[in-house]
Amino acid sequence: MSGPASFDDMTAEEHLACAVDISAWTYLVADGKLPEEREMLSQAVLAVAWHHNAYAVPQSKGEQYDLVNRKRDELLAGDRADAIAARARICIEAALAKSEAK
Repeated sequence: MSGPASFDDMTAEEHLACAVDISAWTYLVADGKLPEEREMLSQAVLAVAWHHNAYAVPQSKGEQYDLVNRKRDELLAGDRADAIAARARICIEAALAKSEAK
């Protein structure tokens, strides 16, 4: 994603990518590879759930939870921490904007 997108305008694949990015970012923070940002961490829980559900609920398959975990592990192995953090921030902002609009 190149910039903040409207949560409702995101595709299922964009929601999945956001769930993976946010999950990977939280792992990087927990491992001490990125600095802790308390406000963003508290918002990440809500944001990852919203993005994951926006992807998984329409699928109605039980594999989506494992899919996020597998993709997160792949992402952590192959992408830069700062790139993951930047995408996670955009995804969290999109989910929060959706939450505040309700």
